[in-house]
Amino acid sequence: MRRFAIFLPIFWPCAAIAQSGEEQRPRIVVNSAATIPSPPDRAVVSFSVHGEGTTSDEAVRDMVAKRDAIEKGLAGISARPDIRAAQVGIAEVRGRDCNRNTYGNPRLSTGECAIIGYTADLQVEVRTAAVNEAGTMVSLAGRLGATNPRIDRYFLAEDKEIRRRGITEAVAEAKLQAEAIARASGVRLGGVLSVSNLSFNGPGPYDEIVVAAARVSSPPPPPPPPPPVAIGLKPRAIETQVRVQVIYAIQP
Repeated sequence: MRRFAIFLPIFWPCAAIAQSGEEQRPRIVVNSAATIPSPPDRAVVSFSVHGEGTTSDEAVRDMVAKRDAIEKGLAGISARPDIRAAQVGIAEVRGRDCNRNTYGNPRLSTGECAIIGYTADLQVEVRTAAVNEAGTMVSLAGRLGATNPRIDRYFLAEDKEIRRRGITEAVAEAKLQAEAIARASGVRLGGVLSVSNLSFNGPGPYDEIVVAAARVSSPPPPPPPPPPVAIGLKPRAIETQVRVQVIYAIQP
């Protein structure tokens, strides 16, 4: 836990006193902060799923089959992962000599611009409590056909108690520093005039995997798939910072 404080002795000019219409008492203003490191308890893994086909339905079926295989595999690593689809899109595929993006008259889907296939792409985000296994989940997703699998971020599912602890420590530190300022200035520290919480709540290559299989009559049962390549990761701590401003009176 790291703490620091900024001390702002306030002197009120006579003009300000006359303008406000009330006497401003001498005071000590302290800005204090407490930083509390905590291990993350959630990780976000994201990837894309790509499907292809000569028709739109074929492309979608290809994409869905890959998605189901990936989700089934990830469920074996992380119990009940929170899998969310972010975006899905279907695109027409035409010959390389078709130029439909230039300005001018529209072109029909014939000749060089005839549709020769479709692609379907799905963006997926997985939130998991298996923080230390997030790297292995990326490895397995890549094996099962995901494109651009990656760890997006780590975070805390809940930080209310951590912030309450930070406020307690920051206010206690502010009092210690205010007492030191009062002693060094030869004045007596008075009571608290106000406390303000200044905190606010906070944040690649295209990997294509191709699998080919040969079909023969009466094939032997396939061997079990090898375990995923484990990637041992220990994420760095998340630093929750709380800032407070405490204003103390100075006793006459």
